[in-house]
Amino acid sequence: MRCRTHGVKPQGIILALALCLAASVKAGHAAVPKPGLASQQALLRDQLDTAAVSTARHLAANHRSLLAGSSGSPGGIPQAILNAFNPATNPNAVSNESGGGGVGHKPSGSVSAAAAAAPTFGASHYKQVLGLSYKFYEAQRSGALPAANRVKWRRSCHLKDRVVGGYLDAGDTIKHALTTAESVAFMAHAAIDFKQGHNTSGQLGYAKQAVKWGADYLAACHIGKDLFVGLIGDPGVDHAYWGRPEEYKGARRVYVWNRTSAASDLLGMTSAALASASILLRPDNATHANLLLSKAKALYSWGAAVPGIYSSSFPGYPDVYTSNRYLDKLMLAAAWLARASSGQARTSYLAAAHKHYVAAGGRWQLSPYISYDSQFVPATSLLISLGNSIGASKVPGHAEYLDFYRNTFIKVWQEATGEWGIVSTPKGMRRASWSQWGNLRHSTNVAFFVLLYAKELPKGTPFRAACVKLAKSQVDYALGSAGRSFVVGWGTKPPLRVHHRAASCPDRPAPCNWDAFRNPGPNPQVLYGALVAGPKGPGDDTYEDRRDDYVSNEVAIDYNAGFTGALAGLLQVTP
Repeated sequence: MRCRTHGVKPQGIILALALCLAASVKAGHAAVPKPGLASQQALLRDQLDTAAVSTARHLAANHRSLLAGSSGSPGGIPQAILNAFNPATNPNAVSNESGGGGVGHKPSGSVSAAAAAAPTFGASHYKQVLGLSYKFYEAQRSGALPAANRVKWRRSCHLKDRVVGGYLDAGDTIKHALTTAESVAFMAHAAIDFKQGHNTSGQLGYAKQAVKWGADYLAACHIGKDLFVGLIGDPGVDHAYWGRPEEYKGARRVYVWNRTSAASDLLGMTSAALASASILLRPDNATHANLLLSKAKALYSWGAAVPGIYSSSFPGYPDVYTSNRYLDKLMLAAAWLARASSGQARTSYLAAAHKHYVAAGGRWQLSPYISYDSQFVPATSLLISLGNSIGASKVPGHAEYLDFYRNTFIKVWQEATGEWGIVSTPKGMRRASWSQWGNLRHSTNVAFFVLLYAKELPKGTPFRAACVKLAKSQVDYALGSAGRSFVVGWGTKPPLRVHHRAASCPDRPAPCNWDAFRNPGPNPQVLYGALVAGPKGPGDDTYEDRRDDYVSNEVAIDYNAGFTGALAGLLQVTP
């Protein structure tokens, strides 16, 4: 959107630009005046920044929210999208996007391009990037940073928060328990089930540190029996700020859920994170693991007893990471609690997971997408694995979970024929045709959970090989098989201008403000290992390395989570 000032009297330029800014800013992402505007407008730049703060506070059109429901969001998946693309509810649900086609018709350039890209990278590359991915999580740390923190341009921040610690969500300074929980659960899952891949790369210690940092914060967010801190930071105020997290002076609003505000999704996801973390960290400190598991059980019980969606139940909740369902998170939490338990407790949690599955509609209502708003694939993955280890007959619904996993989830992402809206770019990135935001997050999440299933299959079997091939093609795409890397600080033509406040700041003692946002050059600080959102689709050329492109060029902790697991998986599962 361009700000129009032609014909506006000089005294009205600030107001005109501010109003235009309010319409085009998405929580602090300014529509910056183009070079060549009159010098008078250039002199108003600092005043416009002030106007941006004011308008963002009052309008708070959050940049990480759903845009009209049709182009997706950072991870939100409205029920309307599931209804539109689910073949069980809409038999004609096949994407008509260019390159797609009817079921059974492989899009031009999809499978063959992915296959051709597969040999591009190998174990040495995966080891390097896995290490960098954990370094990215150190760059996102909030709270009192340890001396061993490897990102030296970051310093301790937000030491007066109601709950200190945790991870900065993305390129901003808010801390959200939902995305933190998903990230912790995925990293813990990877470190547990791809332990060999982590040991091979020397990253198991860093994985445990990353999981513990997030899990300890989530446990601390449970500030009372029925009190849970889900979000710290007012997105409207936060996103109007551009600068170092350490120098942030704005309000740090605290959003606390209690028994009167249902939060089954938020509590379920957090329970899953804490239960998985307890399994990973138990060999190092059983007392600490017991504390995490106790919190996990309490939060799950609360979430199951008071059903509802956290973002709908909280009066005045901002439009950031809004949720559309909760039974998937309760199912995932019950599955992790089952894995962390034994005896009758395990049996009870397995029955509870199946109860949530049935309540969600069963086999034909499960979503094959994976994001903070869609956790049926992670839940069924875990339950299938449990069935394989303790006996399928002891896991209610095991046969249906397996049928969904193989014949819906893996099938639609592997074939990319338009079923469930899944298509492929010409160079092989799988994506949902309705999605523009965070597409590499979607595709690498798929890679991670396909590899978790491949690990369960006998070596040398064709289906295992096909799973590994699909996962490798998606990870390799992120690493650069299409001609450029989408990982900051690594590979050919990596992103240089990611939408990230701290990385855009010059070396101290130089100040950091909106001038850093407007700087056309590369970010002065390299955010090693961060995976950008990637091409918006439908083509491969729909990515721009621009700081103001928060749709395809922002980074986030949940973007890296499945990617991290997939890298470790390839190190372990690849022959």
